[in-house]
Amino acid sequence: MLTILLTDLKNPITYLPTSLILAVALIFIRRLLTHPPKSPHRSLPLFLLLTYAYITLQFAFFSRPPGSRSTISLIPGATWGTTIQSHAYVIENILMTIPLGILLPSLWPGKSSLRSLAKCLSITLACSVALETAQFLTQRGHCQTDDVLANVAGAIIGWMLFYIGSKIITAVGRP
Repeated sequence: MLTILLTDLKNPITYLPTSLILAVALIFIRRLLTHPPKSPHRSLPLFLLLTYAYITLQFAFFSRPPGSRSTISLIPGATWGTTIQSHAYVIENILMTIPLGILLPSLWPGKSSLRSLAKCLSITLACSVALETAQFLTQRGHCQTDDVLANVAGAIIGWMLFYIGSKIITAVGRP
């Protein structure tokens, strides 16, 4: 299964150079338009989120020709299937949103309510449903309830990593 996952993850890596250039350009434009300019340490999570968003949209939507996939599955668990490849697809959907679970709460400082698990999951759920709907309408992807559930699971894992990491950073920073 690891071989399948590594093979499937090669494609998104090809989008990295373009995503980095676009993210740098957008951050630069943001800094020019913001008075006073935002501090650089606040720009890093936004830069990473923009890079992530571009790669994800390219991989999950724009890289597929319209009309190439037309199935819909609203039954939870139906895509797990019996093959290693079908298991890999579910795991890839989980892995795909772990960065989102880390990056969303890192955009807001301190104890902002926007850092909460509920807000992170709400945004992830909305983005995932929007992507699945767009895939269905354009037939650029299989519209599946399992994809939404796996995306939310990935965001939960990412948010927990963010939470644990922020607690460790806070603990290390104390005298």
